[in-house]
Amino acid sequence: MRPAELSHRSIARRCLLLGVLLIGVVACASNTSSYSPMFTTTPPSTTIARTTTTRPRPPTTTTSSTTTTTLVPTTTMVPPVIEGGVVRVANATDIKQAAQELTDELAALGFALDAPTNGAGKDEVLSVSKIYVIAGSEAVAESVSYLMGGIEVLRMPTPAWITGGTAALGNTTVLVMLGSDLASTPLLVMRFEPGRQGPD
Repeated sequence: MRPAELSHRSIARRCLLLGVLLIGVVACASNTSSYSPMFTTTPPSTTIARTTTTRPRPPTTTTSSTTTTTLVPTTTMVPPVIEGGVVRVANATDIKQAAQELTDELAALGFALDAPTNGAGKDEVLSVSKIYVIAGSEAVAESVSYLMGGIEVLRMPTPAWITGGTAALGNTTVLVMLGSDLASTPLLVMRFEPGRQGPD
């Protein structure tokens, strides 16, 4: 082969190579300008989660107001029976004027009374008061007993245990033997003294 032909072929190859390179460069430039990535990565969206803390409400306290009413006991005072008997008080203690004081209180309530006297015999001194009654005057005797706190009512003994005995009774049908438990005690206190309340 002639040197001239070699020279022409070498030039042709170079041009062809340059052309290919240029085309490649243009193609690369063109491809780069219109490059569209195959995978699109969307940046993760940041979601801020707000945590709402609900504070528990304190329990509702319901205050129930309870009103306690204490009823005052009422005492029904039965009107005393003052007719149907004559009352006499005998002092069966060493306390002077005790029988007279009780006589005055009973008289103020309307009872018919004989003059006070003293106990005698086995009832000369008593620690517990009692009442003697003659049949027919029970209602009056029970009324006096009620006023004196419900003391015991017994049948009139024979002889009557007072100064002068039965003969000294006269018109007396209800005999109060006043003992040391109630001597010189007002009727109101006798009636409502703790432990001595009579039946209502």
